[in-house]
Amino acid sequence: MKIKSKPLRRLCYLGLGLLLSAILLFLLFLRPTPIKVGGFTSFTDENALIFEVINEGFADVELLDVRVNDGMKPAKAELGVSYSLHLVGGEGLDEDPDIEFVDIRELPLKPELMPDEKRAALNQGSRIPLNYGIRLYNDEPITQIEVKYKYGGITFTREMPMGRFFNKP
Repeated sequence: MKIKSKPLRRLCYLGLGLLLSAILLFLLFLRPTPIKVGGFTSFTDENALIFEVINEGFADVELLDVRVNDGMKPAKAELGVSYSLHLVGGEGLDEDPDIEFVDIRELPLKPELMPDEKRAALNQGSRIPLNYGIRLYNDEPITQIEVKYKYGGITFTREMPMGRFFNKP
């Protein structure tokens, strides 16, 4: 069916534009953040920890900065990338040939693969990132973590939900 009236056609285009804008607004701003925390590894002291990060979005996430304890820069922040099913957590990560640590800005977080896609990636033999973690070292005990990242061309800042991990007795 072809619309013959110019004002009615303009109204249809306007309505379609508003609908697409609403969908884009929902996907970028109202939808929960694509970064999820999978788990934590704490070391013998409270000044170092690793937390698993998962990109549940549709596009790459570029990490820009990590802050701890109300906006302080940590002594060291690294992105751990696992090319196997070994999660980036626990001890002995530096000795694992399938896990490497790089600057947090060096590699984007790819969207999480489905389990069958992970198995296929392992069978291919190519080095496809399967798991990510952020390792933080700080001079003081870490009580709060904030991550600044870019998703869909827009910069976001988010406090990572730590649950009871940092609650003091």
